[in-house]
Amino acid sequence: MNTTQGVGDVQDVNTLVGLQIQLARIEETLKPLAALVPSVAEVRDTSKEALACAQQVKDKLTTIEMEQSQTKVIAEEALRKANEALKVQQDQAEGRKWVKRAFYGVIIASSATGLVAAVWAGFKLAALK
Repeated sequence: MNTTQGVGDVQDVNTLVGLQIQLARIEETLKPLAALVPSVAEVRDTSKEALACAQQVKDKLTTIEMEQSQTKVIAEEALRKANEALKVQQDQAEGRKWVKRAFYGVIIASSATGLVAAVWAGFKLAALK
């Protein structure tokens, strides 16, 4: 055997031992990470569920916003019709007031005419006696 070859073998063995030690350290470092793998899977599943819930909430909010918009349009239409109805009622109340005035005016004028006619007839009858 060659002496340089024996030294090379020792260096190779030392290198291999050093590599084994480093591998052992790496394995020890990776053990806690391996324990995290199930936790990471749970977190991923939970995040998927949360994403699905958020999508459902978004869809519900979209539906509610559309319904709210339709409700607003209906409410505005109802308010407009109510205001028109109030205007019509006010006009009718004003018309009834003038009908009453006209009716009572005719009664008062007729009563006054009848009274004047009775007084005039009374004077005529008194003048005849």
